[in-house]
Amino acid sequence: MDLRLPAAAAAALTRVRLATAAVVLIAVVLLLGYEIPPVPTWFYVLAWYPTLVILDEVVVLLGGESLLAPPRELVAMLWWSAVIWLLFEAINFRLRDWYYVFLPAGRLERWVGITVSLATVVPAVLLPERVLDRLRVWRDLRSRSFTLEPRHLEIAGWVGWGLLAAVLAFPRYLYPLTWGAVWLIAEPLLYRREPERSLFGDLARGSWERIARLLAAGLFAGVLWESFNAVARGRWIYTVPFLEDWKIFEMPLVGFLGFPFFALEVWSLYHLLAAHTTRRTLLGSGAFVLLVLTGIDHWTVSSTTPALRDLPGVTNGVISRLRAAGWESVFRVARSPVAELAYRANLSPEDARAAHEAARLVTLRGIGTAHAAALIGGGFASIEELASSDPDSVWRTVRGGGSGGGGGGGARPTLPEVRVWVRAAQRQALPTPPPAPVQPSTHAPARRRS
Repeated sequence: MDLRLPAAAAAALTRVRLATAAVVLIAVVLLLGYEIPPVPTWFYVLAWYPTLVILDEVVVLLGGESLLAPPRELVAMLWWSAVIWLLFEAINFRLRDWYYVFLPAGRLERWVGITVSLATVVPAVLLPERVLDRLRVWRDLRSRSFTLEPRHLEIAGWVGWGLLAAVLAFPRYLYPLTWGAVWLIAEPLLYRREPERSLFGDLARGSWERIARLLAAGLFAGVLWESFNAVARGRWIYTVPFLEDWKIFEMPLVGFLGFPFFALEVWSLYHLLAAHTTRRTLLGSGAFVLLVLTGIDHWTVSSTTPALRDLPGVTNGVISRLRAAGWESVFRVARSPVAELAYRANLSPEDARAAHEAARLVTLRGIGTAHAAALIGGGFASIEELASSDPDSVWRTVRGGGSGGGGGGGARPTLPEVRVWVRAAQRQALPTPPPAPVQPSTHAPARRRS
């Protein structure tokens, strides 16, 4: 018996799903604006999933097949998506080109959140390519075909491994090659197993349509990745060598050129892995995921969501009064005027100012409570003091004190990270008011007459 819906009913259902996803996305944006927990921390995830549904339903409306509908294939795709990006996270342990701030403090919540976030990578690349395909974009983009011989595949594989080794040996200068090295490793393997899905196979056939659509899809996905990340509280920040200025969102301007090539890697790695989803591969990839998540905690996570109880340089009594007066968020304390804190929480001006300055420091560019405590202990008690300091001296001070937990003495902060702090402090520092002019005295003694 045919259980498929009539065409009209199926189209109506697709439109309902599309409208529902759009409403969810709008609601998430509104909740972010009002800072309703946990939306600020999880905005990236909460925005991406309705966006994926919207893209998928557009494909269906254009007459294509849903990528997200088959449950078994969907779960496998989301899992391999997380595994694929965690491969690049592992490479970043050496590159140190980005780090994470204000992630959840609880390990289980943090690890689940990271995995669910990374599960969006593959569909974020595949769905825009499908939309372009249904719109018949670049359907006739062809060139001369050629014969792809086994030795060509061997050369490509060795070149890929050589480039990856060079990247790991000289990460400061060769890091851009990452986005081509992995593709040259994966593609020969995919071609040997599934030539019809292989992009090398497309090139040999003289067919550039799919490659061009993937390049465009990668750029589209990259813009969404960076825009969603830029407004989220839990986010990543780039410290790419030589490209720390001139950013759009958090990404250096030239860095957007990497997204199209990353899309090629995503295509090849996904189709290479998805065809071999077995109990053995799932167990092996699960062990890999746990190892990389442990490494991310040590090398890549710089700070977790700040709690008011951990506000450095502030006594428990002051924190208790702030809570009694309705302040539970460090971010809200940072935004509140000192006079309001003092009046409503019944604090002295000195205590209110100390809490306000500590909160501003904690919330600046993901510094967090542990790093802020090290800064305050080193004599950088406010944004203004940090703004007037040399990043190298700040870094040496912070690295010299504290231990573990994202504080000094651990894997973070790096010197580029401290430069991010100092530049942000310079942008946010309050101007120092000029000294008041000396007024002449109205009671000056009269001059003696000669």
